[in-house]
Amino acid sequence: MTTIFDVPGSGTPNPFSTSIQDLLHSASTSSAPTPDETAARLVLTITTSSDPSHALWQLWDAFFIAVATSTSHAPFLALLKALRVQPPTQPSNVAAGSNAENQLRSYVQDDGKLHWSKLPRFSSQWRDVHDILKVWRDWDGVRTSSAGADATPDSLASSGDVYYLHFCVFSAELLKMTKGKGEVHPVWVFYACRDVLESEGPQSYQPKAHRMTPEQVWALDVRVAATWMRVGGRTLWETNQEELRRHWAAALDERTVLWPRVDGLTQERWQLWGERLQALGTDEKTLDTETRAVAAEAAQVVEGFLKESVA
Repeated sequence: MTTIFDVPGSGTPNPFSTSIQDLLHSASTSSAPTPDETAARLVLTITTSSDPSHALWQLWDAFFIAVATSTSHAPFLALLKALRVQPPTQPSNVAAGSNAENQLRSYVQDDGKLHWSKLPRFSSQWRDVHDILKVWRDWDGVRTSSAGADATPDSLASSGDVYYLHFCVFSAELLKMTKGKGEVHPVWVFYACRDVLESEGPQSYQPKAHRMTPEQVWALDVRVAATWMRVGGRTLWETNQEELRRHWAAALDERTVLWPRVDGLTQERWQLWGERLQALGTDEKTLDTETRAVAAEAAQVVEGFLKESVA
């Protein structure tokens, strides 16, 4: 779960929010802590917590909220790098036989330590946040706290589509940085492209209050799919096909509107994606300038892969 859609001030303050937000100012403020300093402090806080599992949840909740509400993701990628090189730590304040100890077993290794090279709890929480943001991506506002006699508790400030887009941009960048060997698997490029590039366009429905129109949702999904391909497409292209089939055969062979076949991720399918991206890159009727530009760049990426295959 994530608290990103909670009304600000309605819950207990996250103890990691300040440390995470400080990263955004580290490049412009000489007094701000470095990613290495921040990582060491976070590790110490979690290791000495009486409930490290919950502390890990709080850490990644603060982290992903910052990711989804920021346009700059370099500081967060730097923090993950810094966390990965921290040595394994032994939680020291967990009461024996407590619920906290039971919960912690899911995140420690056989030696009873938290191995930071594996970013404990990150992957499962990434998936939870991704799925929640995707479900709510068409929400045109997030409730905010208000002050004054005329304030309304559900006044709207930010859009779910912005959070979802920022989160996917970060995830694609993380995939590229880890070359498919990290916490985000290349199959997410496949999912995004299959669901968008193998459909014909926006689905007609009557939007509800505070919801985006089908056309707006379609434009967002095109932007997200094109971003996954533009930034992380190479990792999918270079992923071992046997590995993909071993774990995701059902998804690879699922028939779609524009790909009613069951032969997985073939070059012909890549070609279809490239053609669809190229067409979307010139679709002035339904897509804005920036989305068309990202789609066109993604089409060039696919074209490059296909040229490599025949070189």
